[in-house]
Amino acid sequence: MPKISGEVLELKIKENQFVKKGQILAIVDHQDYQAKYDQALSLMQLKQAALIVQDENEKSAHFSIQEAESNLYAAQAELDRLGADYKRYKQLLMDGVITRQRFETIKSQYVSAQAQLYKSQAIINTAKSQLASIQASRIQLLADIDNAKAAVNLYQVDVLAAQIKAPVSGTVGNLSIRKGSRVNPQSRLLAIIPEHSLYIEANFKETQIEKMHKGQKVNFTLDAYPGIRFTGKIESFSPASGSIFSMMPSDNATGNFNKVVQRIPVRISIDPHPHIALVKPGLSVIAKVDLKT
Repeated sequence: MPKISGEVLELKIKENQFVKKGQILAIVDHQDYQAKYDQALSLMQLKQAALIVQDENEKSAHFSIQEAESNLYAAQAELDRLGADYKRYKQLLMDGVITRQRFETIKSQYVSAQAQLYKSQAIINTAKSQLASIQASRIQLLADIDNAKAAVNLYQVDVLAAQIKAPVSGTVGNLSIRKGSRVNPQSRLLAIIPEHSLYIEANFKETQIEKMHKGQKVNFTLDAYPGIRFTGKIESFSPASGSIFSMMPSDNATGNFNKVVQRIPVRISIDPHPHIALVKPGLSVIAKVDLKT
Protein backbone atom coordinates (compact mmCIF):
# COMPACT_ATOMS: atom_id res chain seq x y z
CA MET A 1 0.00 0.00 0.00
CA PRO A 2 1.38 3.47 -0.84
CA LYS A 3 1.87 6.12 1.84
CA ILE A 4 1.35 9.05 -0.53
CA SER A 5 -1.01 9.84 -3.39
CA GLY A 6 0.09 10.50 -6.94
CA GLU A 7 0.54 9.14 -10.44
CA VAL A 8 2.60 5.98 -10.98
CA LEU A 9 5.61 7.16 -12.98
CA GLU A 10 7.36 3.79 -13.18
CA LEU A 11 6.22 0.22 -12.65
CA LYS A 12 9.25 -2.01 -12.20
CA ILE A 13 7.58 -5.39 -11.71
CA LYS A 14 5.25 -7.77 -13.51
CA GLU A 15 2.56 -10.18 -12.42
CA ASN A 16 3.92 -13.40 -10.82
CA GLN A 17 7.45 -11.97 -10.60
CA PHE A 18 9.69 -12.92 -7.68
CA VAL A 19 10.96 -9.88 -5.75
CA LYS A 20 13.43 -9.46 -2.91
CA LYS A 21 12.87 -7.51 0.28
CA GLY A 22 13.61 -3.81 -0.29
CA GLN A 23 13.33 -4.06 -4.08
CA ILE A 24 11.61 -1.07 -5.71
CA LEU A 25 8.21 -2.08 -7.07
CA ALA A 26 6.94 1.27 -8.35
CA ILE A 27 7.71 4.99 -8.22
CA VAL A 28 4.99 7.56 -7.54
CA ASP A 29 5.16 11.17 -8.73
CA HIS A 30 6.57 13.16 -5.84
CA GLN A 31 7.35 16.60 -7.28
CA ASP A 32 5.07 18.35 -4.78
CA TYR A 33 6.64 16.51 -1.86
CA GLN A 34 10.14 17.20 -3.21
CA ALA A 35 9.36 20.91 -3.46
CA LYS A 36 8.07 20.97 0.12
CA TYR A 37 11.16 19.09 1.26
CA ASP A 38 13.49 21.54 -0.52
CA GLN A 39 11.60 24.48 0.98
CA ALA A 40 11.79 23.02 4.49
CA LEU A 41 15.48 22.26 4.02
CA SER A 42 16.18 25.85 2.91
CA LEU A 43 14.28 27.20 5.91
CA MET A 44 16.26 24.97 8.25
CA GLN A 45 19.56 26.11 6.71
CA LEU A 46 18.43 29.73 7.03
CA LYS A 47 17.68 29.21 10.72
CA GLN A 48 21.05 27.54 11.25
CA ALA A 49 22.81 30.48 9.57
CA ALA A 50 20.88 32.85 11.83
CA LEU A 51 22.08 30.82 14.82
CA ILE A 52 25.69 31.35 13.74
CA VAL A 53 25.06 35.11 13.58
CA GLN A 54 23.36 34.90 16.97
CA ASP A 55 26.41 33.18 18.45
CA GLU A 56 28.66 35.94 17.11
CA ASN A 57 26.34 38.57 18.57
CA GLU A 58 26.49 36.82 21.94
CA LYS A 59 30.29 36.81 21.84
CA SER A 60 30.26 40.50 20.94
CA ALA A 61 27.93 41.22 23.86
CA HIS A 62 30.32 39.43 26.24
CA PHE A 63 33.22 41.51 24.92
CA SER A 64 31.15 44.68 25.35
CA ILE A 65 30.50 43.78 28.98
CA GLN A 66 34.18 43.11 29.58
CA GLU A 67 35.11 46.43 27.99
CA ALA A 68 32.49 48.28 30.02
CA GLU A 69 33.72 46.65 33.24
CA SER A 70 37.29 47.71 32.40
CA ASN A 71 36.07 51.29 31.88
CA LEU A 72 34.22 51.06 35.19
CA TYR A 73 37.41 50.05 37.03
CA ALA A 74 39.28 52.91 35.35
CA ALA A 75 36.52 55.36 36.25
CA GLN A 76 36.53 54.12 39.85
CA ALA A 77 40.30 54.53 40.06
CA GLU A 78 40.09 58.05 38.62
CA LEU A 79 37.31 58.93 41.06
CA ASP A 80 39.37 57.65 43.99
CA ARG A 81 42.35 59.73 42.88
CA LEU A 82 40.31 62.90 42.37
CA GLY A 83 38.48 62.26 45.64
CA ALA A 84 41.76 62.30 47.49
CA ASP A 85 42.80 65.49 45.64
CA TYR A 86 39.44 67.08 46.42
CA LYS A 87 39.85 66.49 50.17
CA ARG A 88 43.44 67.71 50.12
CA TYR A 89 42.68 70.86 48.09
CA LYS A 90 39.69 71.58 50.30
CA GLN A 91 41.94 71.65 53.33
CA LEU A 92 44.48 73.77 51.48
CA LEU A 93 41.71 76.24 50.59
CA MET A 94 40.70 76.48 54.24
CA ASP A 95 44.38 77.12 55.12
CA GLY A 96 44.56 79.81 52.46
CA VAL A 97 47.34 78.07 50.54
CA ILE A 98 45.46 77.88 47.19
CA THR A 99 42.96 80.07 45.44
CA ARG A 100 39.27 79.24 45.21
CA GLN A 101 39.56 79.07 41.43
CA ARG A 102 42.09 76.26 41.72
CA PHE A 103 39.85 74.48 44.21
CA GLU A 104 36.79 74.80 41.93
CA THR A 105 38.78 73.25 39.09
CA ILE A 106 39.61 70.18 41.22
CA LYS A 107 36.00 70.01 42.43
CA SER A 108 34.71 70.09 38.86
CA GLN A 109 37.04 67.26 37.87
CA TYR A 110 35.87 65.25 40.89
CA VAL A 111 32.15 65.70 40.02
CA SER A 112 32.89 64.80 36.39
CA ALA A 113 34.62 61.61 37.53
CA GLN A 114 31.53 60.69 39.57
CA ALA A 115 29.36 61.17 36.51
CA GLN A 116 31.73 59.06 34.43
CA LEU A 117 31.49 56.28 37.01
CA TYR A 118 27.69 56.33 36.86
CA LYS A 119 27.85 56.31 33.06
CA SER A 120 30.18 53.29 33.04
CA GLN A 121 27.84 51.40 35.36
CA ALA A 122 24.87 52.26 33.10
CA ILE A 123 26.80 51.00 30.06
CA ILE A 124 27.42 47.68 31.86
CA ASN A 125 23.72 47.32 32.73
CA THR A 126 22.76 48.05 29.12
CA ALA A 127 25.27 45.51 27.79
CA LYS A 128 23.99 42.85 30.19
CA SER A 129 20.40 43.53 29.14
CA GLN A 130 21.41 43.16 25.49
CA LEU A 131 23.15 39.87 26.31
CA ALA A 132 20.03 38.57 28.08
CA SER A 133 17.91 39.53 25.08
CA ILE A 134 20.30 37.77 22.70
CA GLN A 135 20.31 34.63 24.85
CA ALA A 136 16.50 34.62 24.98
CA SER A 137 16.37 35.00 21.20
CA ARG A 138 18.83 32.13 20.88
CA ILE A 139 16.52 29.81 22.82
CA GLN A 140 13.66 30.73 20.48
CA LEU A 141 15.92 30.22 17.46
CA LEU A 142 16.96 26.77 18.69
CA ALA A 143 13.29 25.84 19.01
CA ASP A 144 12.68 27.10 15.47
CA ILE A 145 15.59 24.98 14.21
CA ASP A 146 14.19 21.87 15.91
CA ASN A 147 10.81 22.58 14.34
CA ALA A 148 12.43 23.06 10.92
CA LYS A 149 14.35 19.79 11.29
CA ALA A 150 11.11 17.98 12.14
CA ALA A 151 9.50 19.42 9.00
CA VAL A 152 12.48 18.31 6.90
CA ASN A 153 12.28 14.80 8.30
CA LEU A 154 8.52 14.69 7.71
CA TYR A 155 8.80 15.74 4.06
CA GLN A 156 11.78 13.45 3.58
CA VAL A 157 9.59 10.53 4.64
CA ASP A 158 7.07 11.54 1.97
CA VAL A 159 9.80 11.82 -0.68
CA LEU A 160 11.22 8.41 0.22
CA ALA A 161 7.69 6.97 0.26
CA ALA A 162 7.47 7.71 -3.46
CA GLN A 163 9.54 4.58 -3.93
CA ILE A 164 7.23 1.71 -3.09
CA LYS A 165 9.45 -1.15 -1.93
CA ALA A 166 8.78 -4.79 -1.21
CA PRO A 167 8.40 -5.34 2.55
CA VAL A 168 9.31 -9.03 2.19
CA SER A 169 10.80 -11.39 -0.37
CA GLY A 170 8.20 -13.32 -2.31
CA THR A 171 6.11 -13.60 -5.46
CA VAL A 172 3.95 -10.77 -6.79
CA GLY A 173 0.28 -11.50 -7.30
CA ASN A 174 -2.97 -9.63 -7.87
CA LEU A 175 -1.17 -6.69 -9.49
CA SER A 176 -3.84 -3.98 -9.82
CA ILE A 177 -1.84 -0.93 -11.00
CA ARG A 178 -0.33 0.18 -14.28
CA LYS A 179 2.01 2.95 -15.29
CA GLY A 180 0.04 6.19 -15.19
CA SER A 181 -2.45 4.93 -12.60
CA ARG A 182 -3.49 7.26 -9.81
CA VAL A 183 -2.91 5.79 -6.35
CA ASN A 184 -4.00 6.93 -2.91
CA PRO A 185 -2.67 6.15 0.56
CA GLN A 186 -3.74 2.78 1.98
CA SER A 187 -5.12 1.59 -1.36
CA ARG A 188 -4.04 -1.93 -2.19
CA LEU A 189 -1.73 -2.09 -5.22
CA LEU A 190 -0.63 -5.71 -5.22
CA ALA A 191 -0.08 -8.75 -3.05
CA ILE A 192 3.18 -10.53 -2.25
CA ILE A 193 3.18 -14.15 -1.19
CA PRO A 194 6.15 -14.25 1.21
CA GLU A 195 8.92 -16.73 0.51
CA HIS A 196 9.01 -19.81 2.80
CA SER A 197 5.73 -18.78 4.45
CA LEU A 198 3.43 -21.58 3.26
CA TYR A 199 1.71 -23.89 5.70
CA ILE A 200 -1.28 -26.21 5.76
CA GLU A 201 -4.42 -25.70 7.79
CA ALA A 202 -6.05 -29.11 8.12
CA ASN A 203 -9.50 -29.31 9.69
CA PHE A 204 -9.55 -32.63 11.54
CA LYS A 205 -12.58 -33.97 13.32
CA GLU A 206 -12.63 -33.56 17.06
CA THR A 207 -12.72 -37.35 17.31
CA GLN A 208 -9.41 -37.62 15.44
CA ILE A 209 -7.15 -35.35 17.52
CA GLU A 210 -6.97 -37.44 20.70
CA LYS A 211 -3.61 -39.00 19.79
CA MET A 212 -2.23 -36.04 17.84
CA HIS A 213 0.50 -33.81 19.22
CA LYS A 214 3.05 -31.27 18.06
CA GLY A 215 5.92 -32.61 15.99
CA GLN A 216 4.12 -35.59 14.50
CA LYS A 217 4.93 -36.37 10.88
CA VAL A 218 2.29 -35.60 8.25
CA ASN A 219 2.04 -36.91 4.70
CA PHE A 220 -0.09 -34.98 2.24
CA THR A 221 -0.86 -34.65 -1.44
CA LEU A 222 -2.29 -31.78 -3.44
CA ASP A 223 -5.56 -32.29 -5.27
CA ALA A 224 -3.90 -30.52 -8.19
CA TYR A 225 -0.94 -32.95 -8.22
CA PRO A 226 -2.13 -36.20 -6.60
CA GLY A 227 0.91 -38.11 -7.80
CA ILE A 228 3.41 -36.07 -5.74
CA ARG A 229 3.75 -36.76 -2.03
CA PHE A 230 4.87 -34.05 0.40
CA THR A 231 5.71 -34.23 4.09
CA GLY A 232 5.41 -31.92 7.03
CA LYS A 233 4.97 -31.70 10.82
CA ILE A 234 2.22 -30.60 13.15
CA GLU A 235 3.05 -27.11 14.43
CA SER A 236 0.05 -26.16 16.55
CA PHE A 237 -3.63 -26.67 17.30
CA SER A 238 -6.32 -24.03 17.16
CA PRO A 239 -7.56 -22.89 20.61
CA ALA A 240 -11.17 -23.49 19.52
CA SER A 241 -13.20 -25.23 16.86
CA GLY A 242 -13.71 -23.63 13.49
CA SER A 243 -17.36 -22.85 14.20
CA ILE A 244 -16.40 -20.62 17.13
CA PHE A 245 -14.49 -18.28 14.81
CA SER A 246 -17.20 -18.17 12.15
CA MET A 247 -19.12 -14.96 11.43
CA MET A 248 -22.33 -16.52 12.81
CA PRO A 249 -21.44 -19.02 15.56
CA SER A 250 -24.23 -21.53 16.18
CA ASP A 251 -26.13 -20.98 19.40
CA ASN A 252 -28.43 -23.71 20.67
CA ALA A 253 -30.74 -21.43 22.65
CA THR A 254 -33.96 -23.39 21.96
CA GLY A 255 -32.86 -26.53 23.80
CA ASN A 256 -33.15 -28.70 20.71
CA PHE A 257 -29.67 -30.07 20.23
CA ASN A 258 -28.42 -32.18 17.35
CA LYS A 259 -24.88 -33.26 17.97
CA VAL A 260 -22.53 -32.33 15.11
CA VAL A 261 -18.89 -33.39 14.99
CA GLN A 262 -16.77 -30.27 15.18
CA ARG A 263 -13.61 -29.53 13.20
CA ILE A 264 -10.35 -28.42 14.84
CA PRO A 265 -7.93 -26.45 12.62
CA VAL A 266 -4.42 -27.91 12.87
CA ARG A 267 -1.44 -25.98 11.47
CA ILE A 268 1.09 -28.15 9.63
CA SER A 269 4.51 -26.99 8.43
CA ILE A 270 5.82 -28.12 5.05
CA ASP A 271 9.21 -29.80 4.71
CA PRO A 272 11.62 -28.83 1.90
CA HIS A 273 10.76 -30.58 -1.36
CA PRO A 274 12.05 -30.43 -4.97
CA HIS A 275 8.56 -29.49 -6.12
CA ILE A 276 7.75 -27.07 -3.30
CA ALA A 277 6.98 -24.39 -5.91
CA LEU A 278 3.84 -26.36 -6.81
CA VAL A 279 2.39 -25.69 -3.35
CA LYS A 280 0.41 -22.47 -3.59
CA PRO A 281 -1.92 -20.69 -1.17
CA GLY A 282 -5.54 -21.74 -1.43
CA LEU A 283 -5.00 -25.23 -2.86
CA SER A 284 -6.77 -28.22 -1.35
CA VAL A 285 -4.78 -31.06 0.21
CA ILE A 286 -5.35 -34.49 1.68
CA ALA A 287 -3.34 -34.80 4.90
CA LYS A 288 -2.63 -37.95 6.89
CA VAL A 289 -0.97 -37.82 10.32
CA ASP A 290 1.39 -40.62 11.31
CA LEU A 291 0.28 -41.25 14.88
CA LYS A 292 3.29 -43.49 15.52
CA THR A 293 5.76 -40.60 15.22
